[in-house]
Amino acid sequence: MTDKKQLVLLETDVDDCTPEVLSYLMDRLFEEGALDVQFFSAVMKKGRPGYLVRVLSSVMLEEKLSGVLMEETGTLGVRVLPVLRRYTTRRQIIELEVEVSGVKEKIRVKKSPHNIKPEYDDVAQIARKHGLSYRRVLDLVDEVMVDF
Repeated sequence: MTDKKQLVLLETDVDDCTPEVLSYLMDRLFEEGALDVQFFSAVMKKGRPGYLVRVLSSVMLEEKLSGVLMEETGTLGVRVLPVLRRYTTRRQIIELEVEVSGVKEKIRVKKSPHNIKPEYDDVAQIARKHGLSYRRVLDLVDEVMVDF
């Protein structure tokens, strides 16, 4: 299925951001409507380590998200590349119930024709709530999904 929205890829290079700044940047970009955010390790001018920051956005949000990139990183510019098309598959969010430490918890699961995967935020929240590892909660969810 082709995504009909007009999309752009925003890119900038940064070599003076801490991991904490990048983590906050990612959260903020998603809050402002970014569709995807990626960081790639890169070697910058004069051999400095840095990052290529890439943001998938609707055309309508490109100016706003470019502003966030400049404000949060101090970058001097943002490249805007058109995305010719994006193919996506049908998907639906289903809510399942899983028993964790004797308590029934609800967890959202993303289902597509090719995959079924629990939502990260739900697994992480349940793990913290019950003092379990993320992997342990994922195992419990996987047991429920076997029947699905």
